Amino acid sequence: MRKGIKKIVCCLLVSLLLVPPTVWAKITVYMLGDSTMQDWNAGYYPKHGWGQDFQYFFDTNYVTVYNAGAGGTYSTGYYANNWPAVKAKLKAGDYVFIQFGANDGKYKTTDSAYIVSMGAIMTEARAMGAYPIGVTSIRRAIFTNADSIYEAWHQYPGLMRTTAAQYSAPLIDLDTLSRDLMIREGQAYTHNYLMMVLDATEYGNYASGQSDNLHMQQTGANWMGRMATEQFRFHSDDSLRALAKYLKPMYQVNVVVNPIGADSLTSISTYYPQGMTVTLKTTPKANGAAFKGWYDGNGNLVNTNSETTVKSSKIITFVMGAASTQYTAVYENGSAQKYTGTGAALQFTSSASVKSSSSVGVTSSSSSAVIASSSSSEAFVMKFKSLLDVAAPDSFSVGTCDTNHTGFIGSCFWNFENALGSTATYNLISPSAGYINIGVIYANGGTTNRDMRLYLGDHLYDMSFPSTGSWDVWDTAYTDLDIMNGEGSLKFESLSSDGGPNMSAFGFDMAGITRKSGGMSSIAVPVGMGAFRMNAEMLYSPVANTVDLRVISLNGRTMFQKTLSLHAGANKFSL
Repeated sequence: MRKGIKKIVCCLLVSLLLVPPTVWAKITVYMLGDSTMQDWNAGYYPKHGWGQDFQYFFDTNYVTVYNAGAGGTYSTGYYANNWPAVKAKLKAGDYVFIQFGANDGKYKTTDSAYIVSMGAIMTEARAMGAYPIGVTSIRRAIFTNADSIYEAWHQYPGLMRTTAAQYSAPLIDLDTLSRDLMIREGQAYTHNYLMMVLDATEYGNYASGQSDNLHMQQTGANWMGRMATEQFRFHSDDSLRALAKYLKPMYQVNVVVNPIGADSLTSISTYYPQGMTVTLKTTPKANGAAFKGWYDGNGNLVNTNSETTVKSSKIITFVMGAASTQYTAVYENGSAQKYTGTGAALQFTSSASVKSSSSVGVTSSSSSAVIASSSSSEAFVMKFKSLLDVAAPDSFSVGTCDTNHTGFIGSCFWNFENALGSTATYNLISPSAGYINIGVIYANGGTTNRDMRLYLGDHLYDMSFPSTGSWDVWDTAYTDLDIMNGEGSLKFESLSSDGGPNMSAFGFDMAGITRKSGGMSSIAVPVGMGAFRMNAEMLYSPVANTVDLRVISLNGRTMFQKTLSLHAGANKFSL
């Protein structure tokens, strides 16, 4: 009997030894952050968060990446609303990368609240047997001069450094690393090759172009990911160095321009893991040599793109293979240069090329300490180019389409249920992705704000709807949002127990946005709507009109109110 048991035990031991490590020791890397971390869907391409392609850096037999980045989130809000779901998934040996700060200024997070919430995530992750990693926010690409990037996130990168030190968590200082990268490569390359500054001819999703120095193109996002993984290899922290064991080989894409100097800018040679999408781009000189095309390492003209939304012949995309290679941007009188290397992967033999962030304290940058407001003195103005009826939302909790007040436009106004969390969702079709402004025409006859949260794709936006003094008096609330190309859903959700305001219509400063439901989609834009603007002591009106002018503070309090008779054009006016 004992002999039989012994044989069974031996067989079990042998079986366990033969089981691949993926069955029992697979690590999950959790990425916590905001829109610079999150996954963006295909309608936003080439926009990427740096957590989106992070999986490609790892051997998937051993590591899975779970990107829990959520647009619009901030330190205390993420800890309260998003972290519990992530925490429930944690197991011993997992890693939690924590990066917040880009939105904390907007929510006026205090220093102590930031440290407490970020420290709580670190403490709770460690209690689950996971390894917390602090990450400073990626610098916004606001150049104050050639060697200075404005510290747009103010104290929050420093607070992450402080939190990591206080809670004994390793730090990856992407604030410093991204700043150094931007200064090294310069403003033009940073904006047009790494960040979401796009010409109208480059991508189908951005038919009107894009000017966004906050979010990254896929190339920029993956550059941030690459810099982070470089920190793993030579970090002073044992847990991060252990994670480096599971990184995949990196292969070089060598980029050549021929004739040399024919370009204004071209993508930099660098390294990629197998499976990651590579984007190469070149920019001709003004009135310079004509661009002929991209050629691969065998000297063949590249005629296809792995990403079909690419529209410019100056951009190519392809999926990285398991060998180093070369591409040539060929201009007039130039020729393709064939690859003559061995195809071998990059060998990491020293830390000389890697900035160690483990010893970085709260460092100051060369950036200007303060920036004044925009040099423009013109107040914000939005002219509606698409205006949509609110009747028959595609889905809603409780609400009615009413007509018992005056002054609304469209077939009715939407009356939200008087309850926290009442919703109305509208399915939209947009002709192009990009940053645009939304205006919501509303009435709030109550005495307090009836604020709303807007959800579009993976992003959320909070809007304030102050009292208009009467349910028959209508005003417009504005915010900017990041709209998709193609179909998407816009959900309004009340943040007050009184529900939302009465909503007459909503519109955008981009033409061609419609409701998917078709028949009740668009409203003719009333003459002059949204076209008032103020510059210095002049108030401009597109038509002669009597208007009710109100100045509202950021906390929703009416500071000034007056009825004015305006003539068309400039009207002298002073507050």
